[in-house]
Amino acid sequence: MISPGEYLSLLDARLPGLVAGAHLYGSHVLDDVVFDSDLDVVVELSAPGELPVVEGVDVSVVLAGDLSRPVSSVTPLAGEVTPVLWQQLRTVGQTVRGTRPECPVTAAEVTAYCRSNLLSYWKPQLDRGRAAVRTTDQRIPVFREAVLWVGLGPARLWHTIRTGEIVSKSRAGTLAAAHWPDLGPLLLDLVSARRDGTVPLTRDHVVAALDLGDRVLADVTA
Repeated sequence: MISPGEYLSLLDARLPGLVAGAHLYGSHVLDDVVFDSDLDVVVELSAPGELPVVEGVDVSVVLAGDLSRPVSSVTPLAGEVTPVLWQQLRTVGQTVRGTRPECPVTAAEVTAYCRSNLLSYWKPQLDRGRAAVRTTDQRIPVFREAVLWVGLGPARLWHTIRTGEIVSKSRAGTLAAAHWPDLGPLLLDLVSARRDGTVPLTRDHVVAALDLGDRVLADVTA
C-alpha cells in the first residue's frame, strides 16, 4: 500500500510545482484501514494537469481554490466531488499539503445527496442481490467482497442522514447492529470479516445484509 508521502513524491516528480494541496479522507482518517483499503485523496493543482494512475489510490483532482467553493460550483479535473466528500474533508479530513480546506456545504445538501445515492445506487444493488439469492445454488460459497460492500455501505449513509457524522464502514456496521439487535450478531460478523479474512460468511450473512439495506431505505427515505 502506497503511503501519502510516497504518493506526493511521485506526483511532484511527474508534475513539478503543480501540486498545491493534498487532503486525505476515507479509511485512513477514519481508523478503518484494512488490507485492501485504497488511499483516498483530493489533490489541488495550481494549473490543469493529468495525474498518473496509481493502483490503490482513489483520487479526485481540483484546481487550487476549488475547496473554498460550494461543491455544486466545482467541476473536478478528475474523479468525483460530492457533498459527502466536502463534509468529510471539512470535519475529519487530514491535510498533508497546503491549507486545510473550508469546503462549504450545508446539512441539507449532505442529506439530500445521501438519500439520492441510496435510491439511485444502493436500491438497484439490493434488488440484484435479492434476485441472486433466489437463483443461486445455496452450496456455492458467498462472494465476501460483495457481501461486505452491500452490508456496510448503506449503513454509512443511514448514519450520516441521521446525525450528519461521517463514519467508517466498520463503525456504521456496529451502529446498525446496535440499532437493529435482531440482525446484530450477523452484522457484527461482517464488521469482523472486514478486518479478518478467516471469519466465515454464509448465506445468512447475505440475507442479513440485504435486510439491513431494506431497513435503511425504509428508515431514511419514507
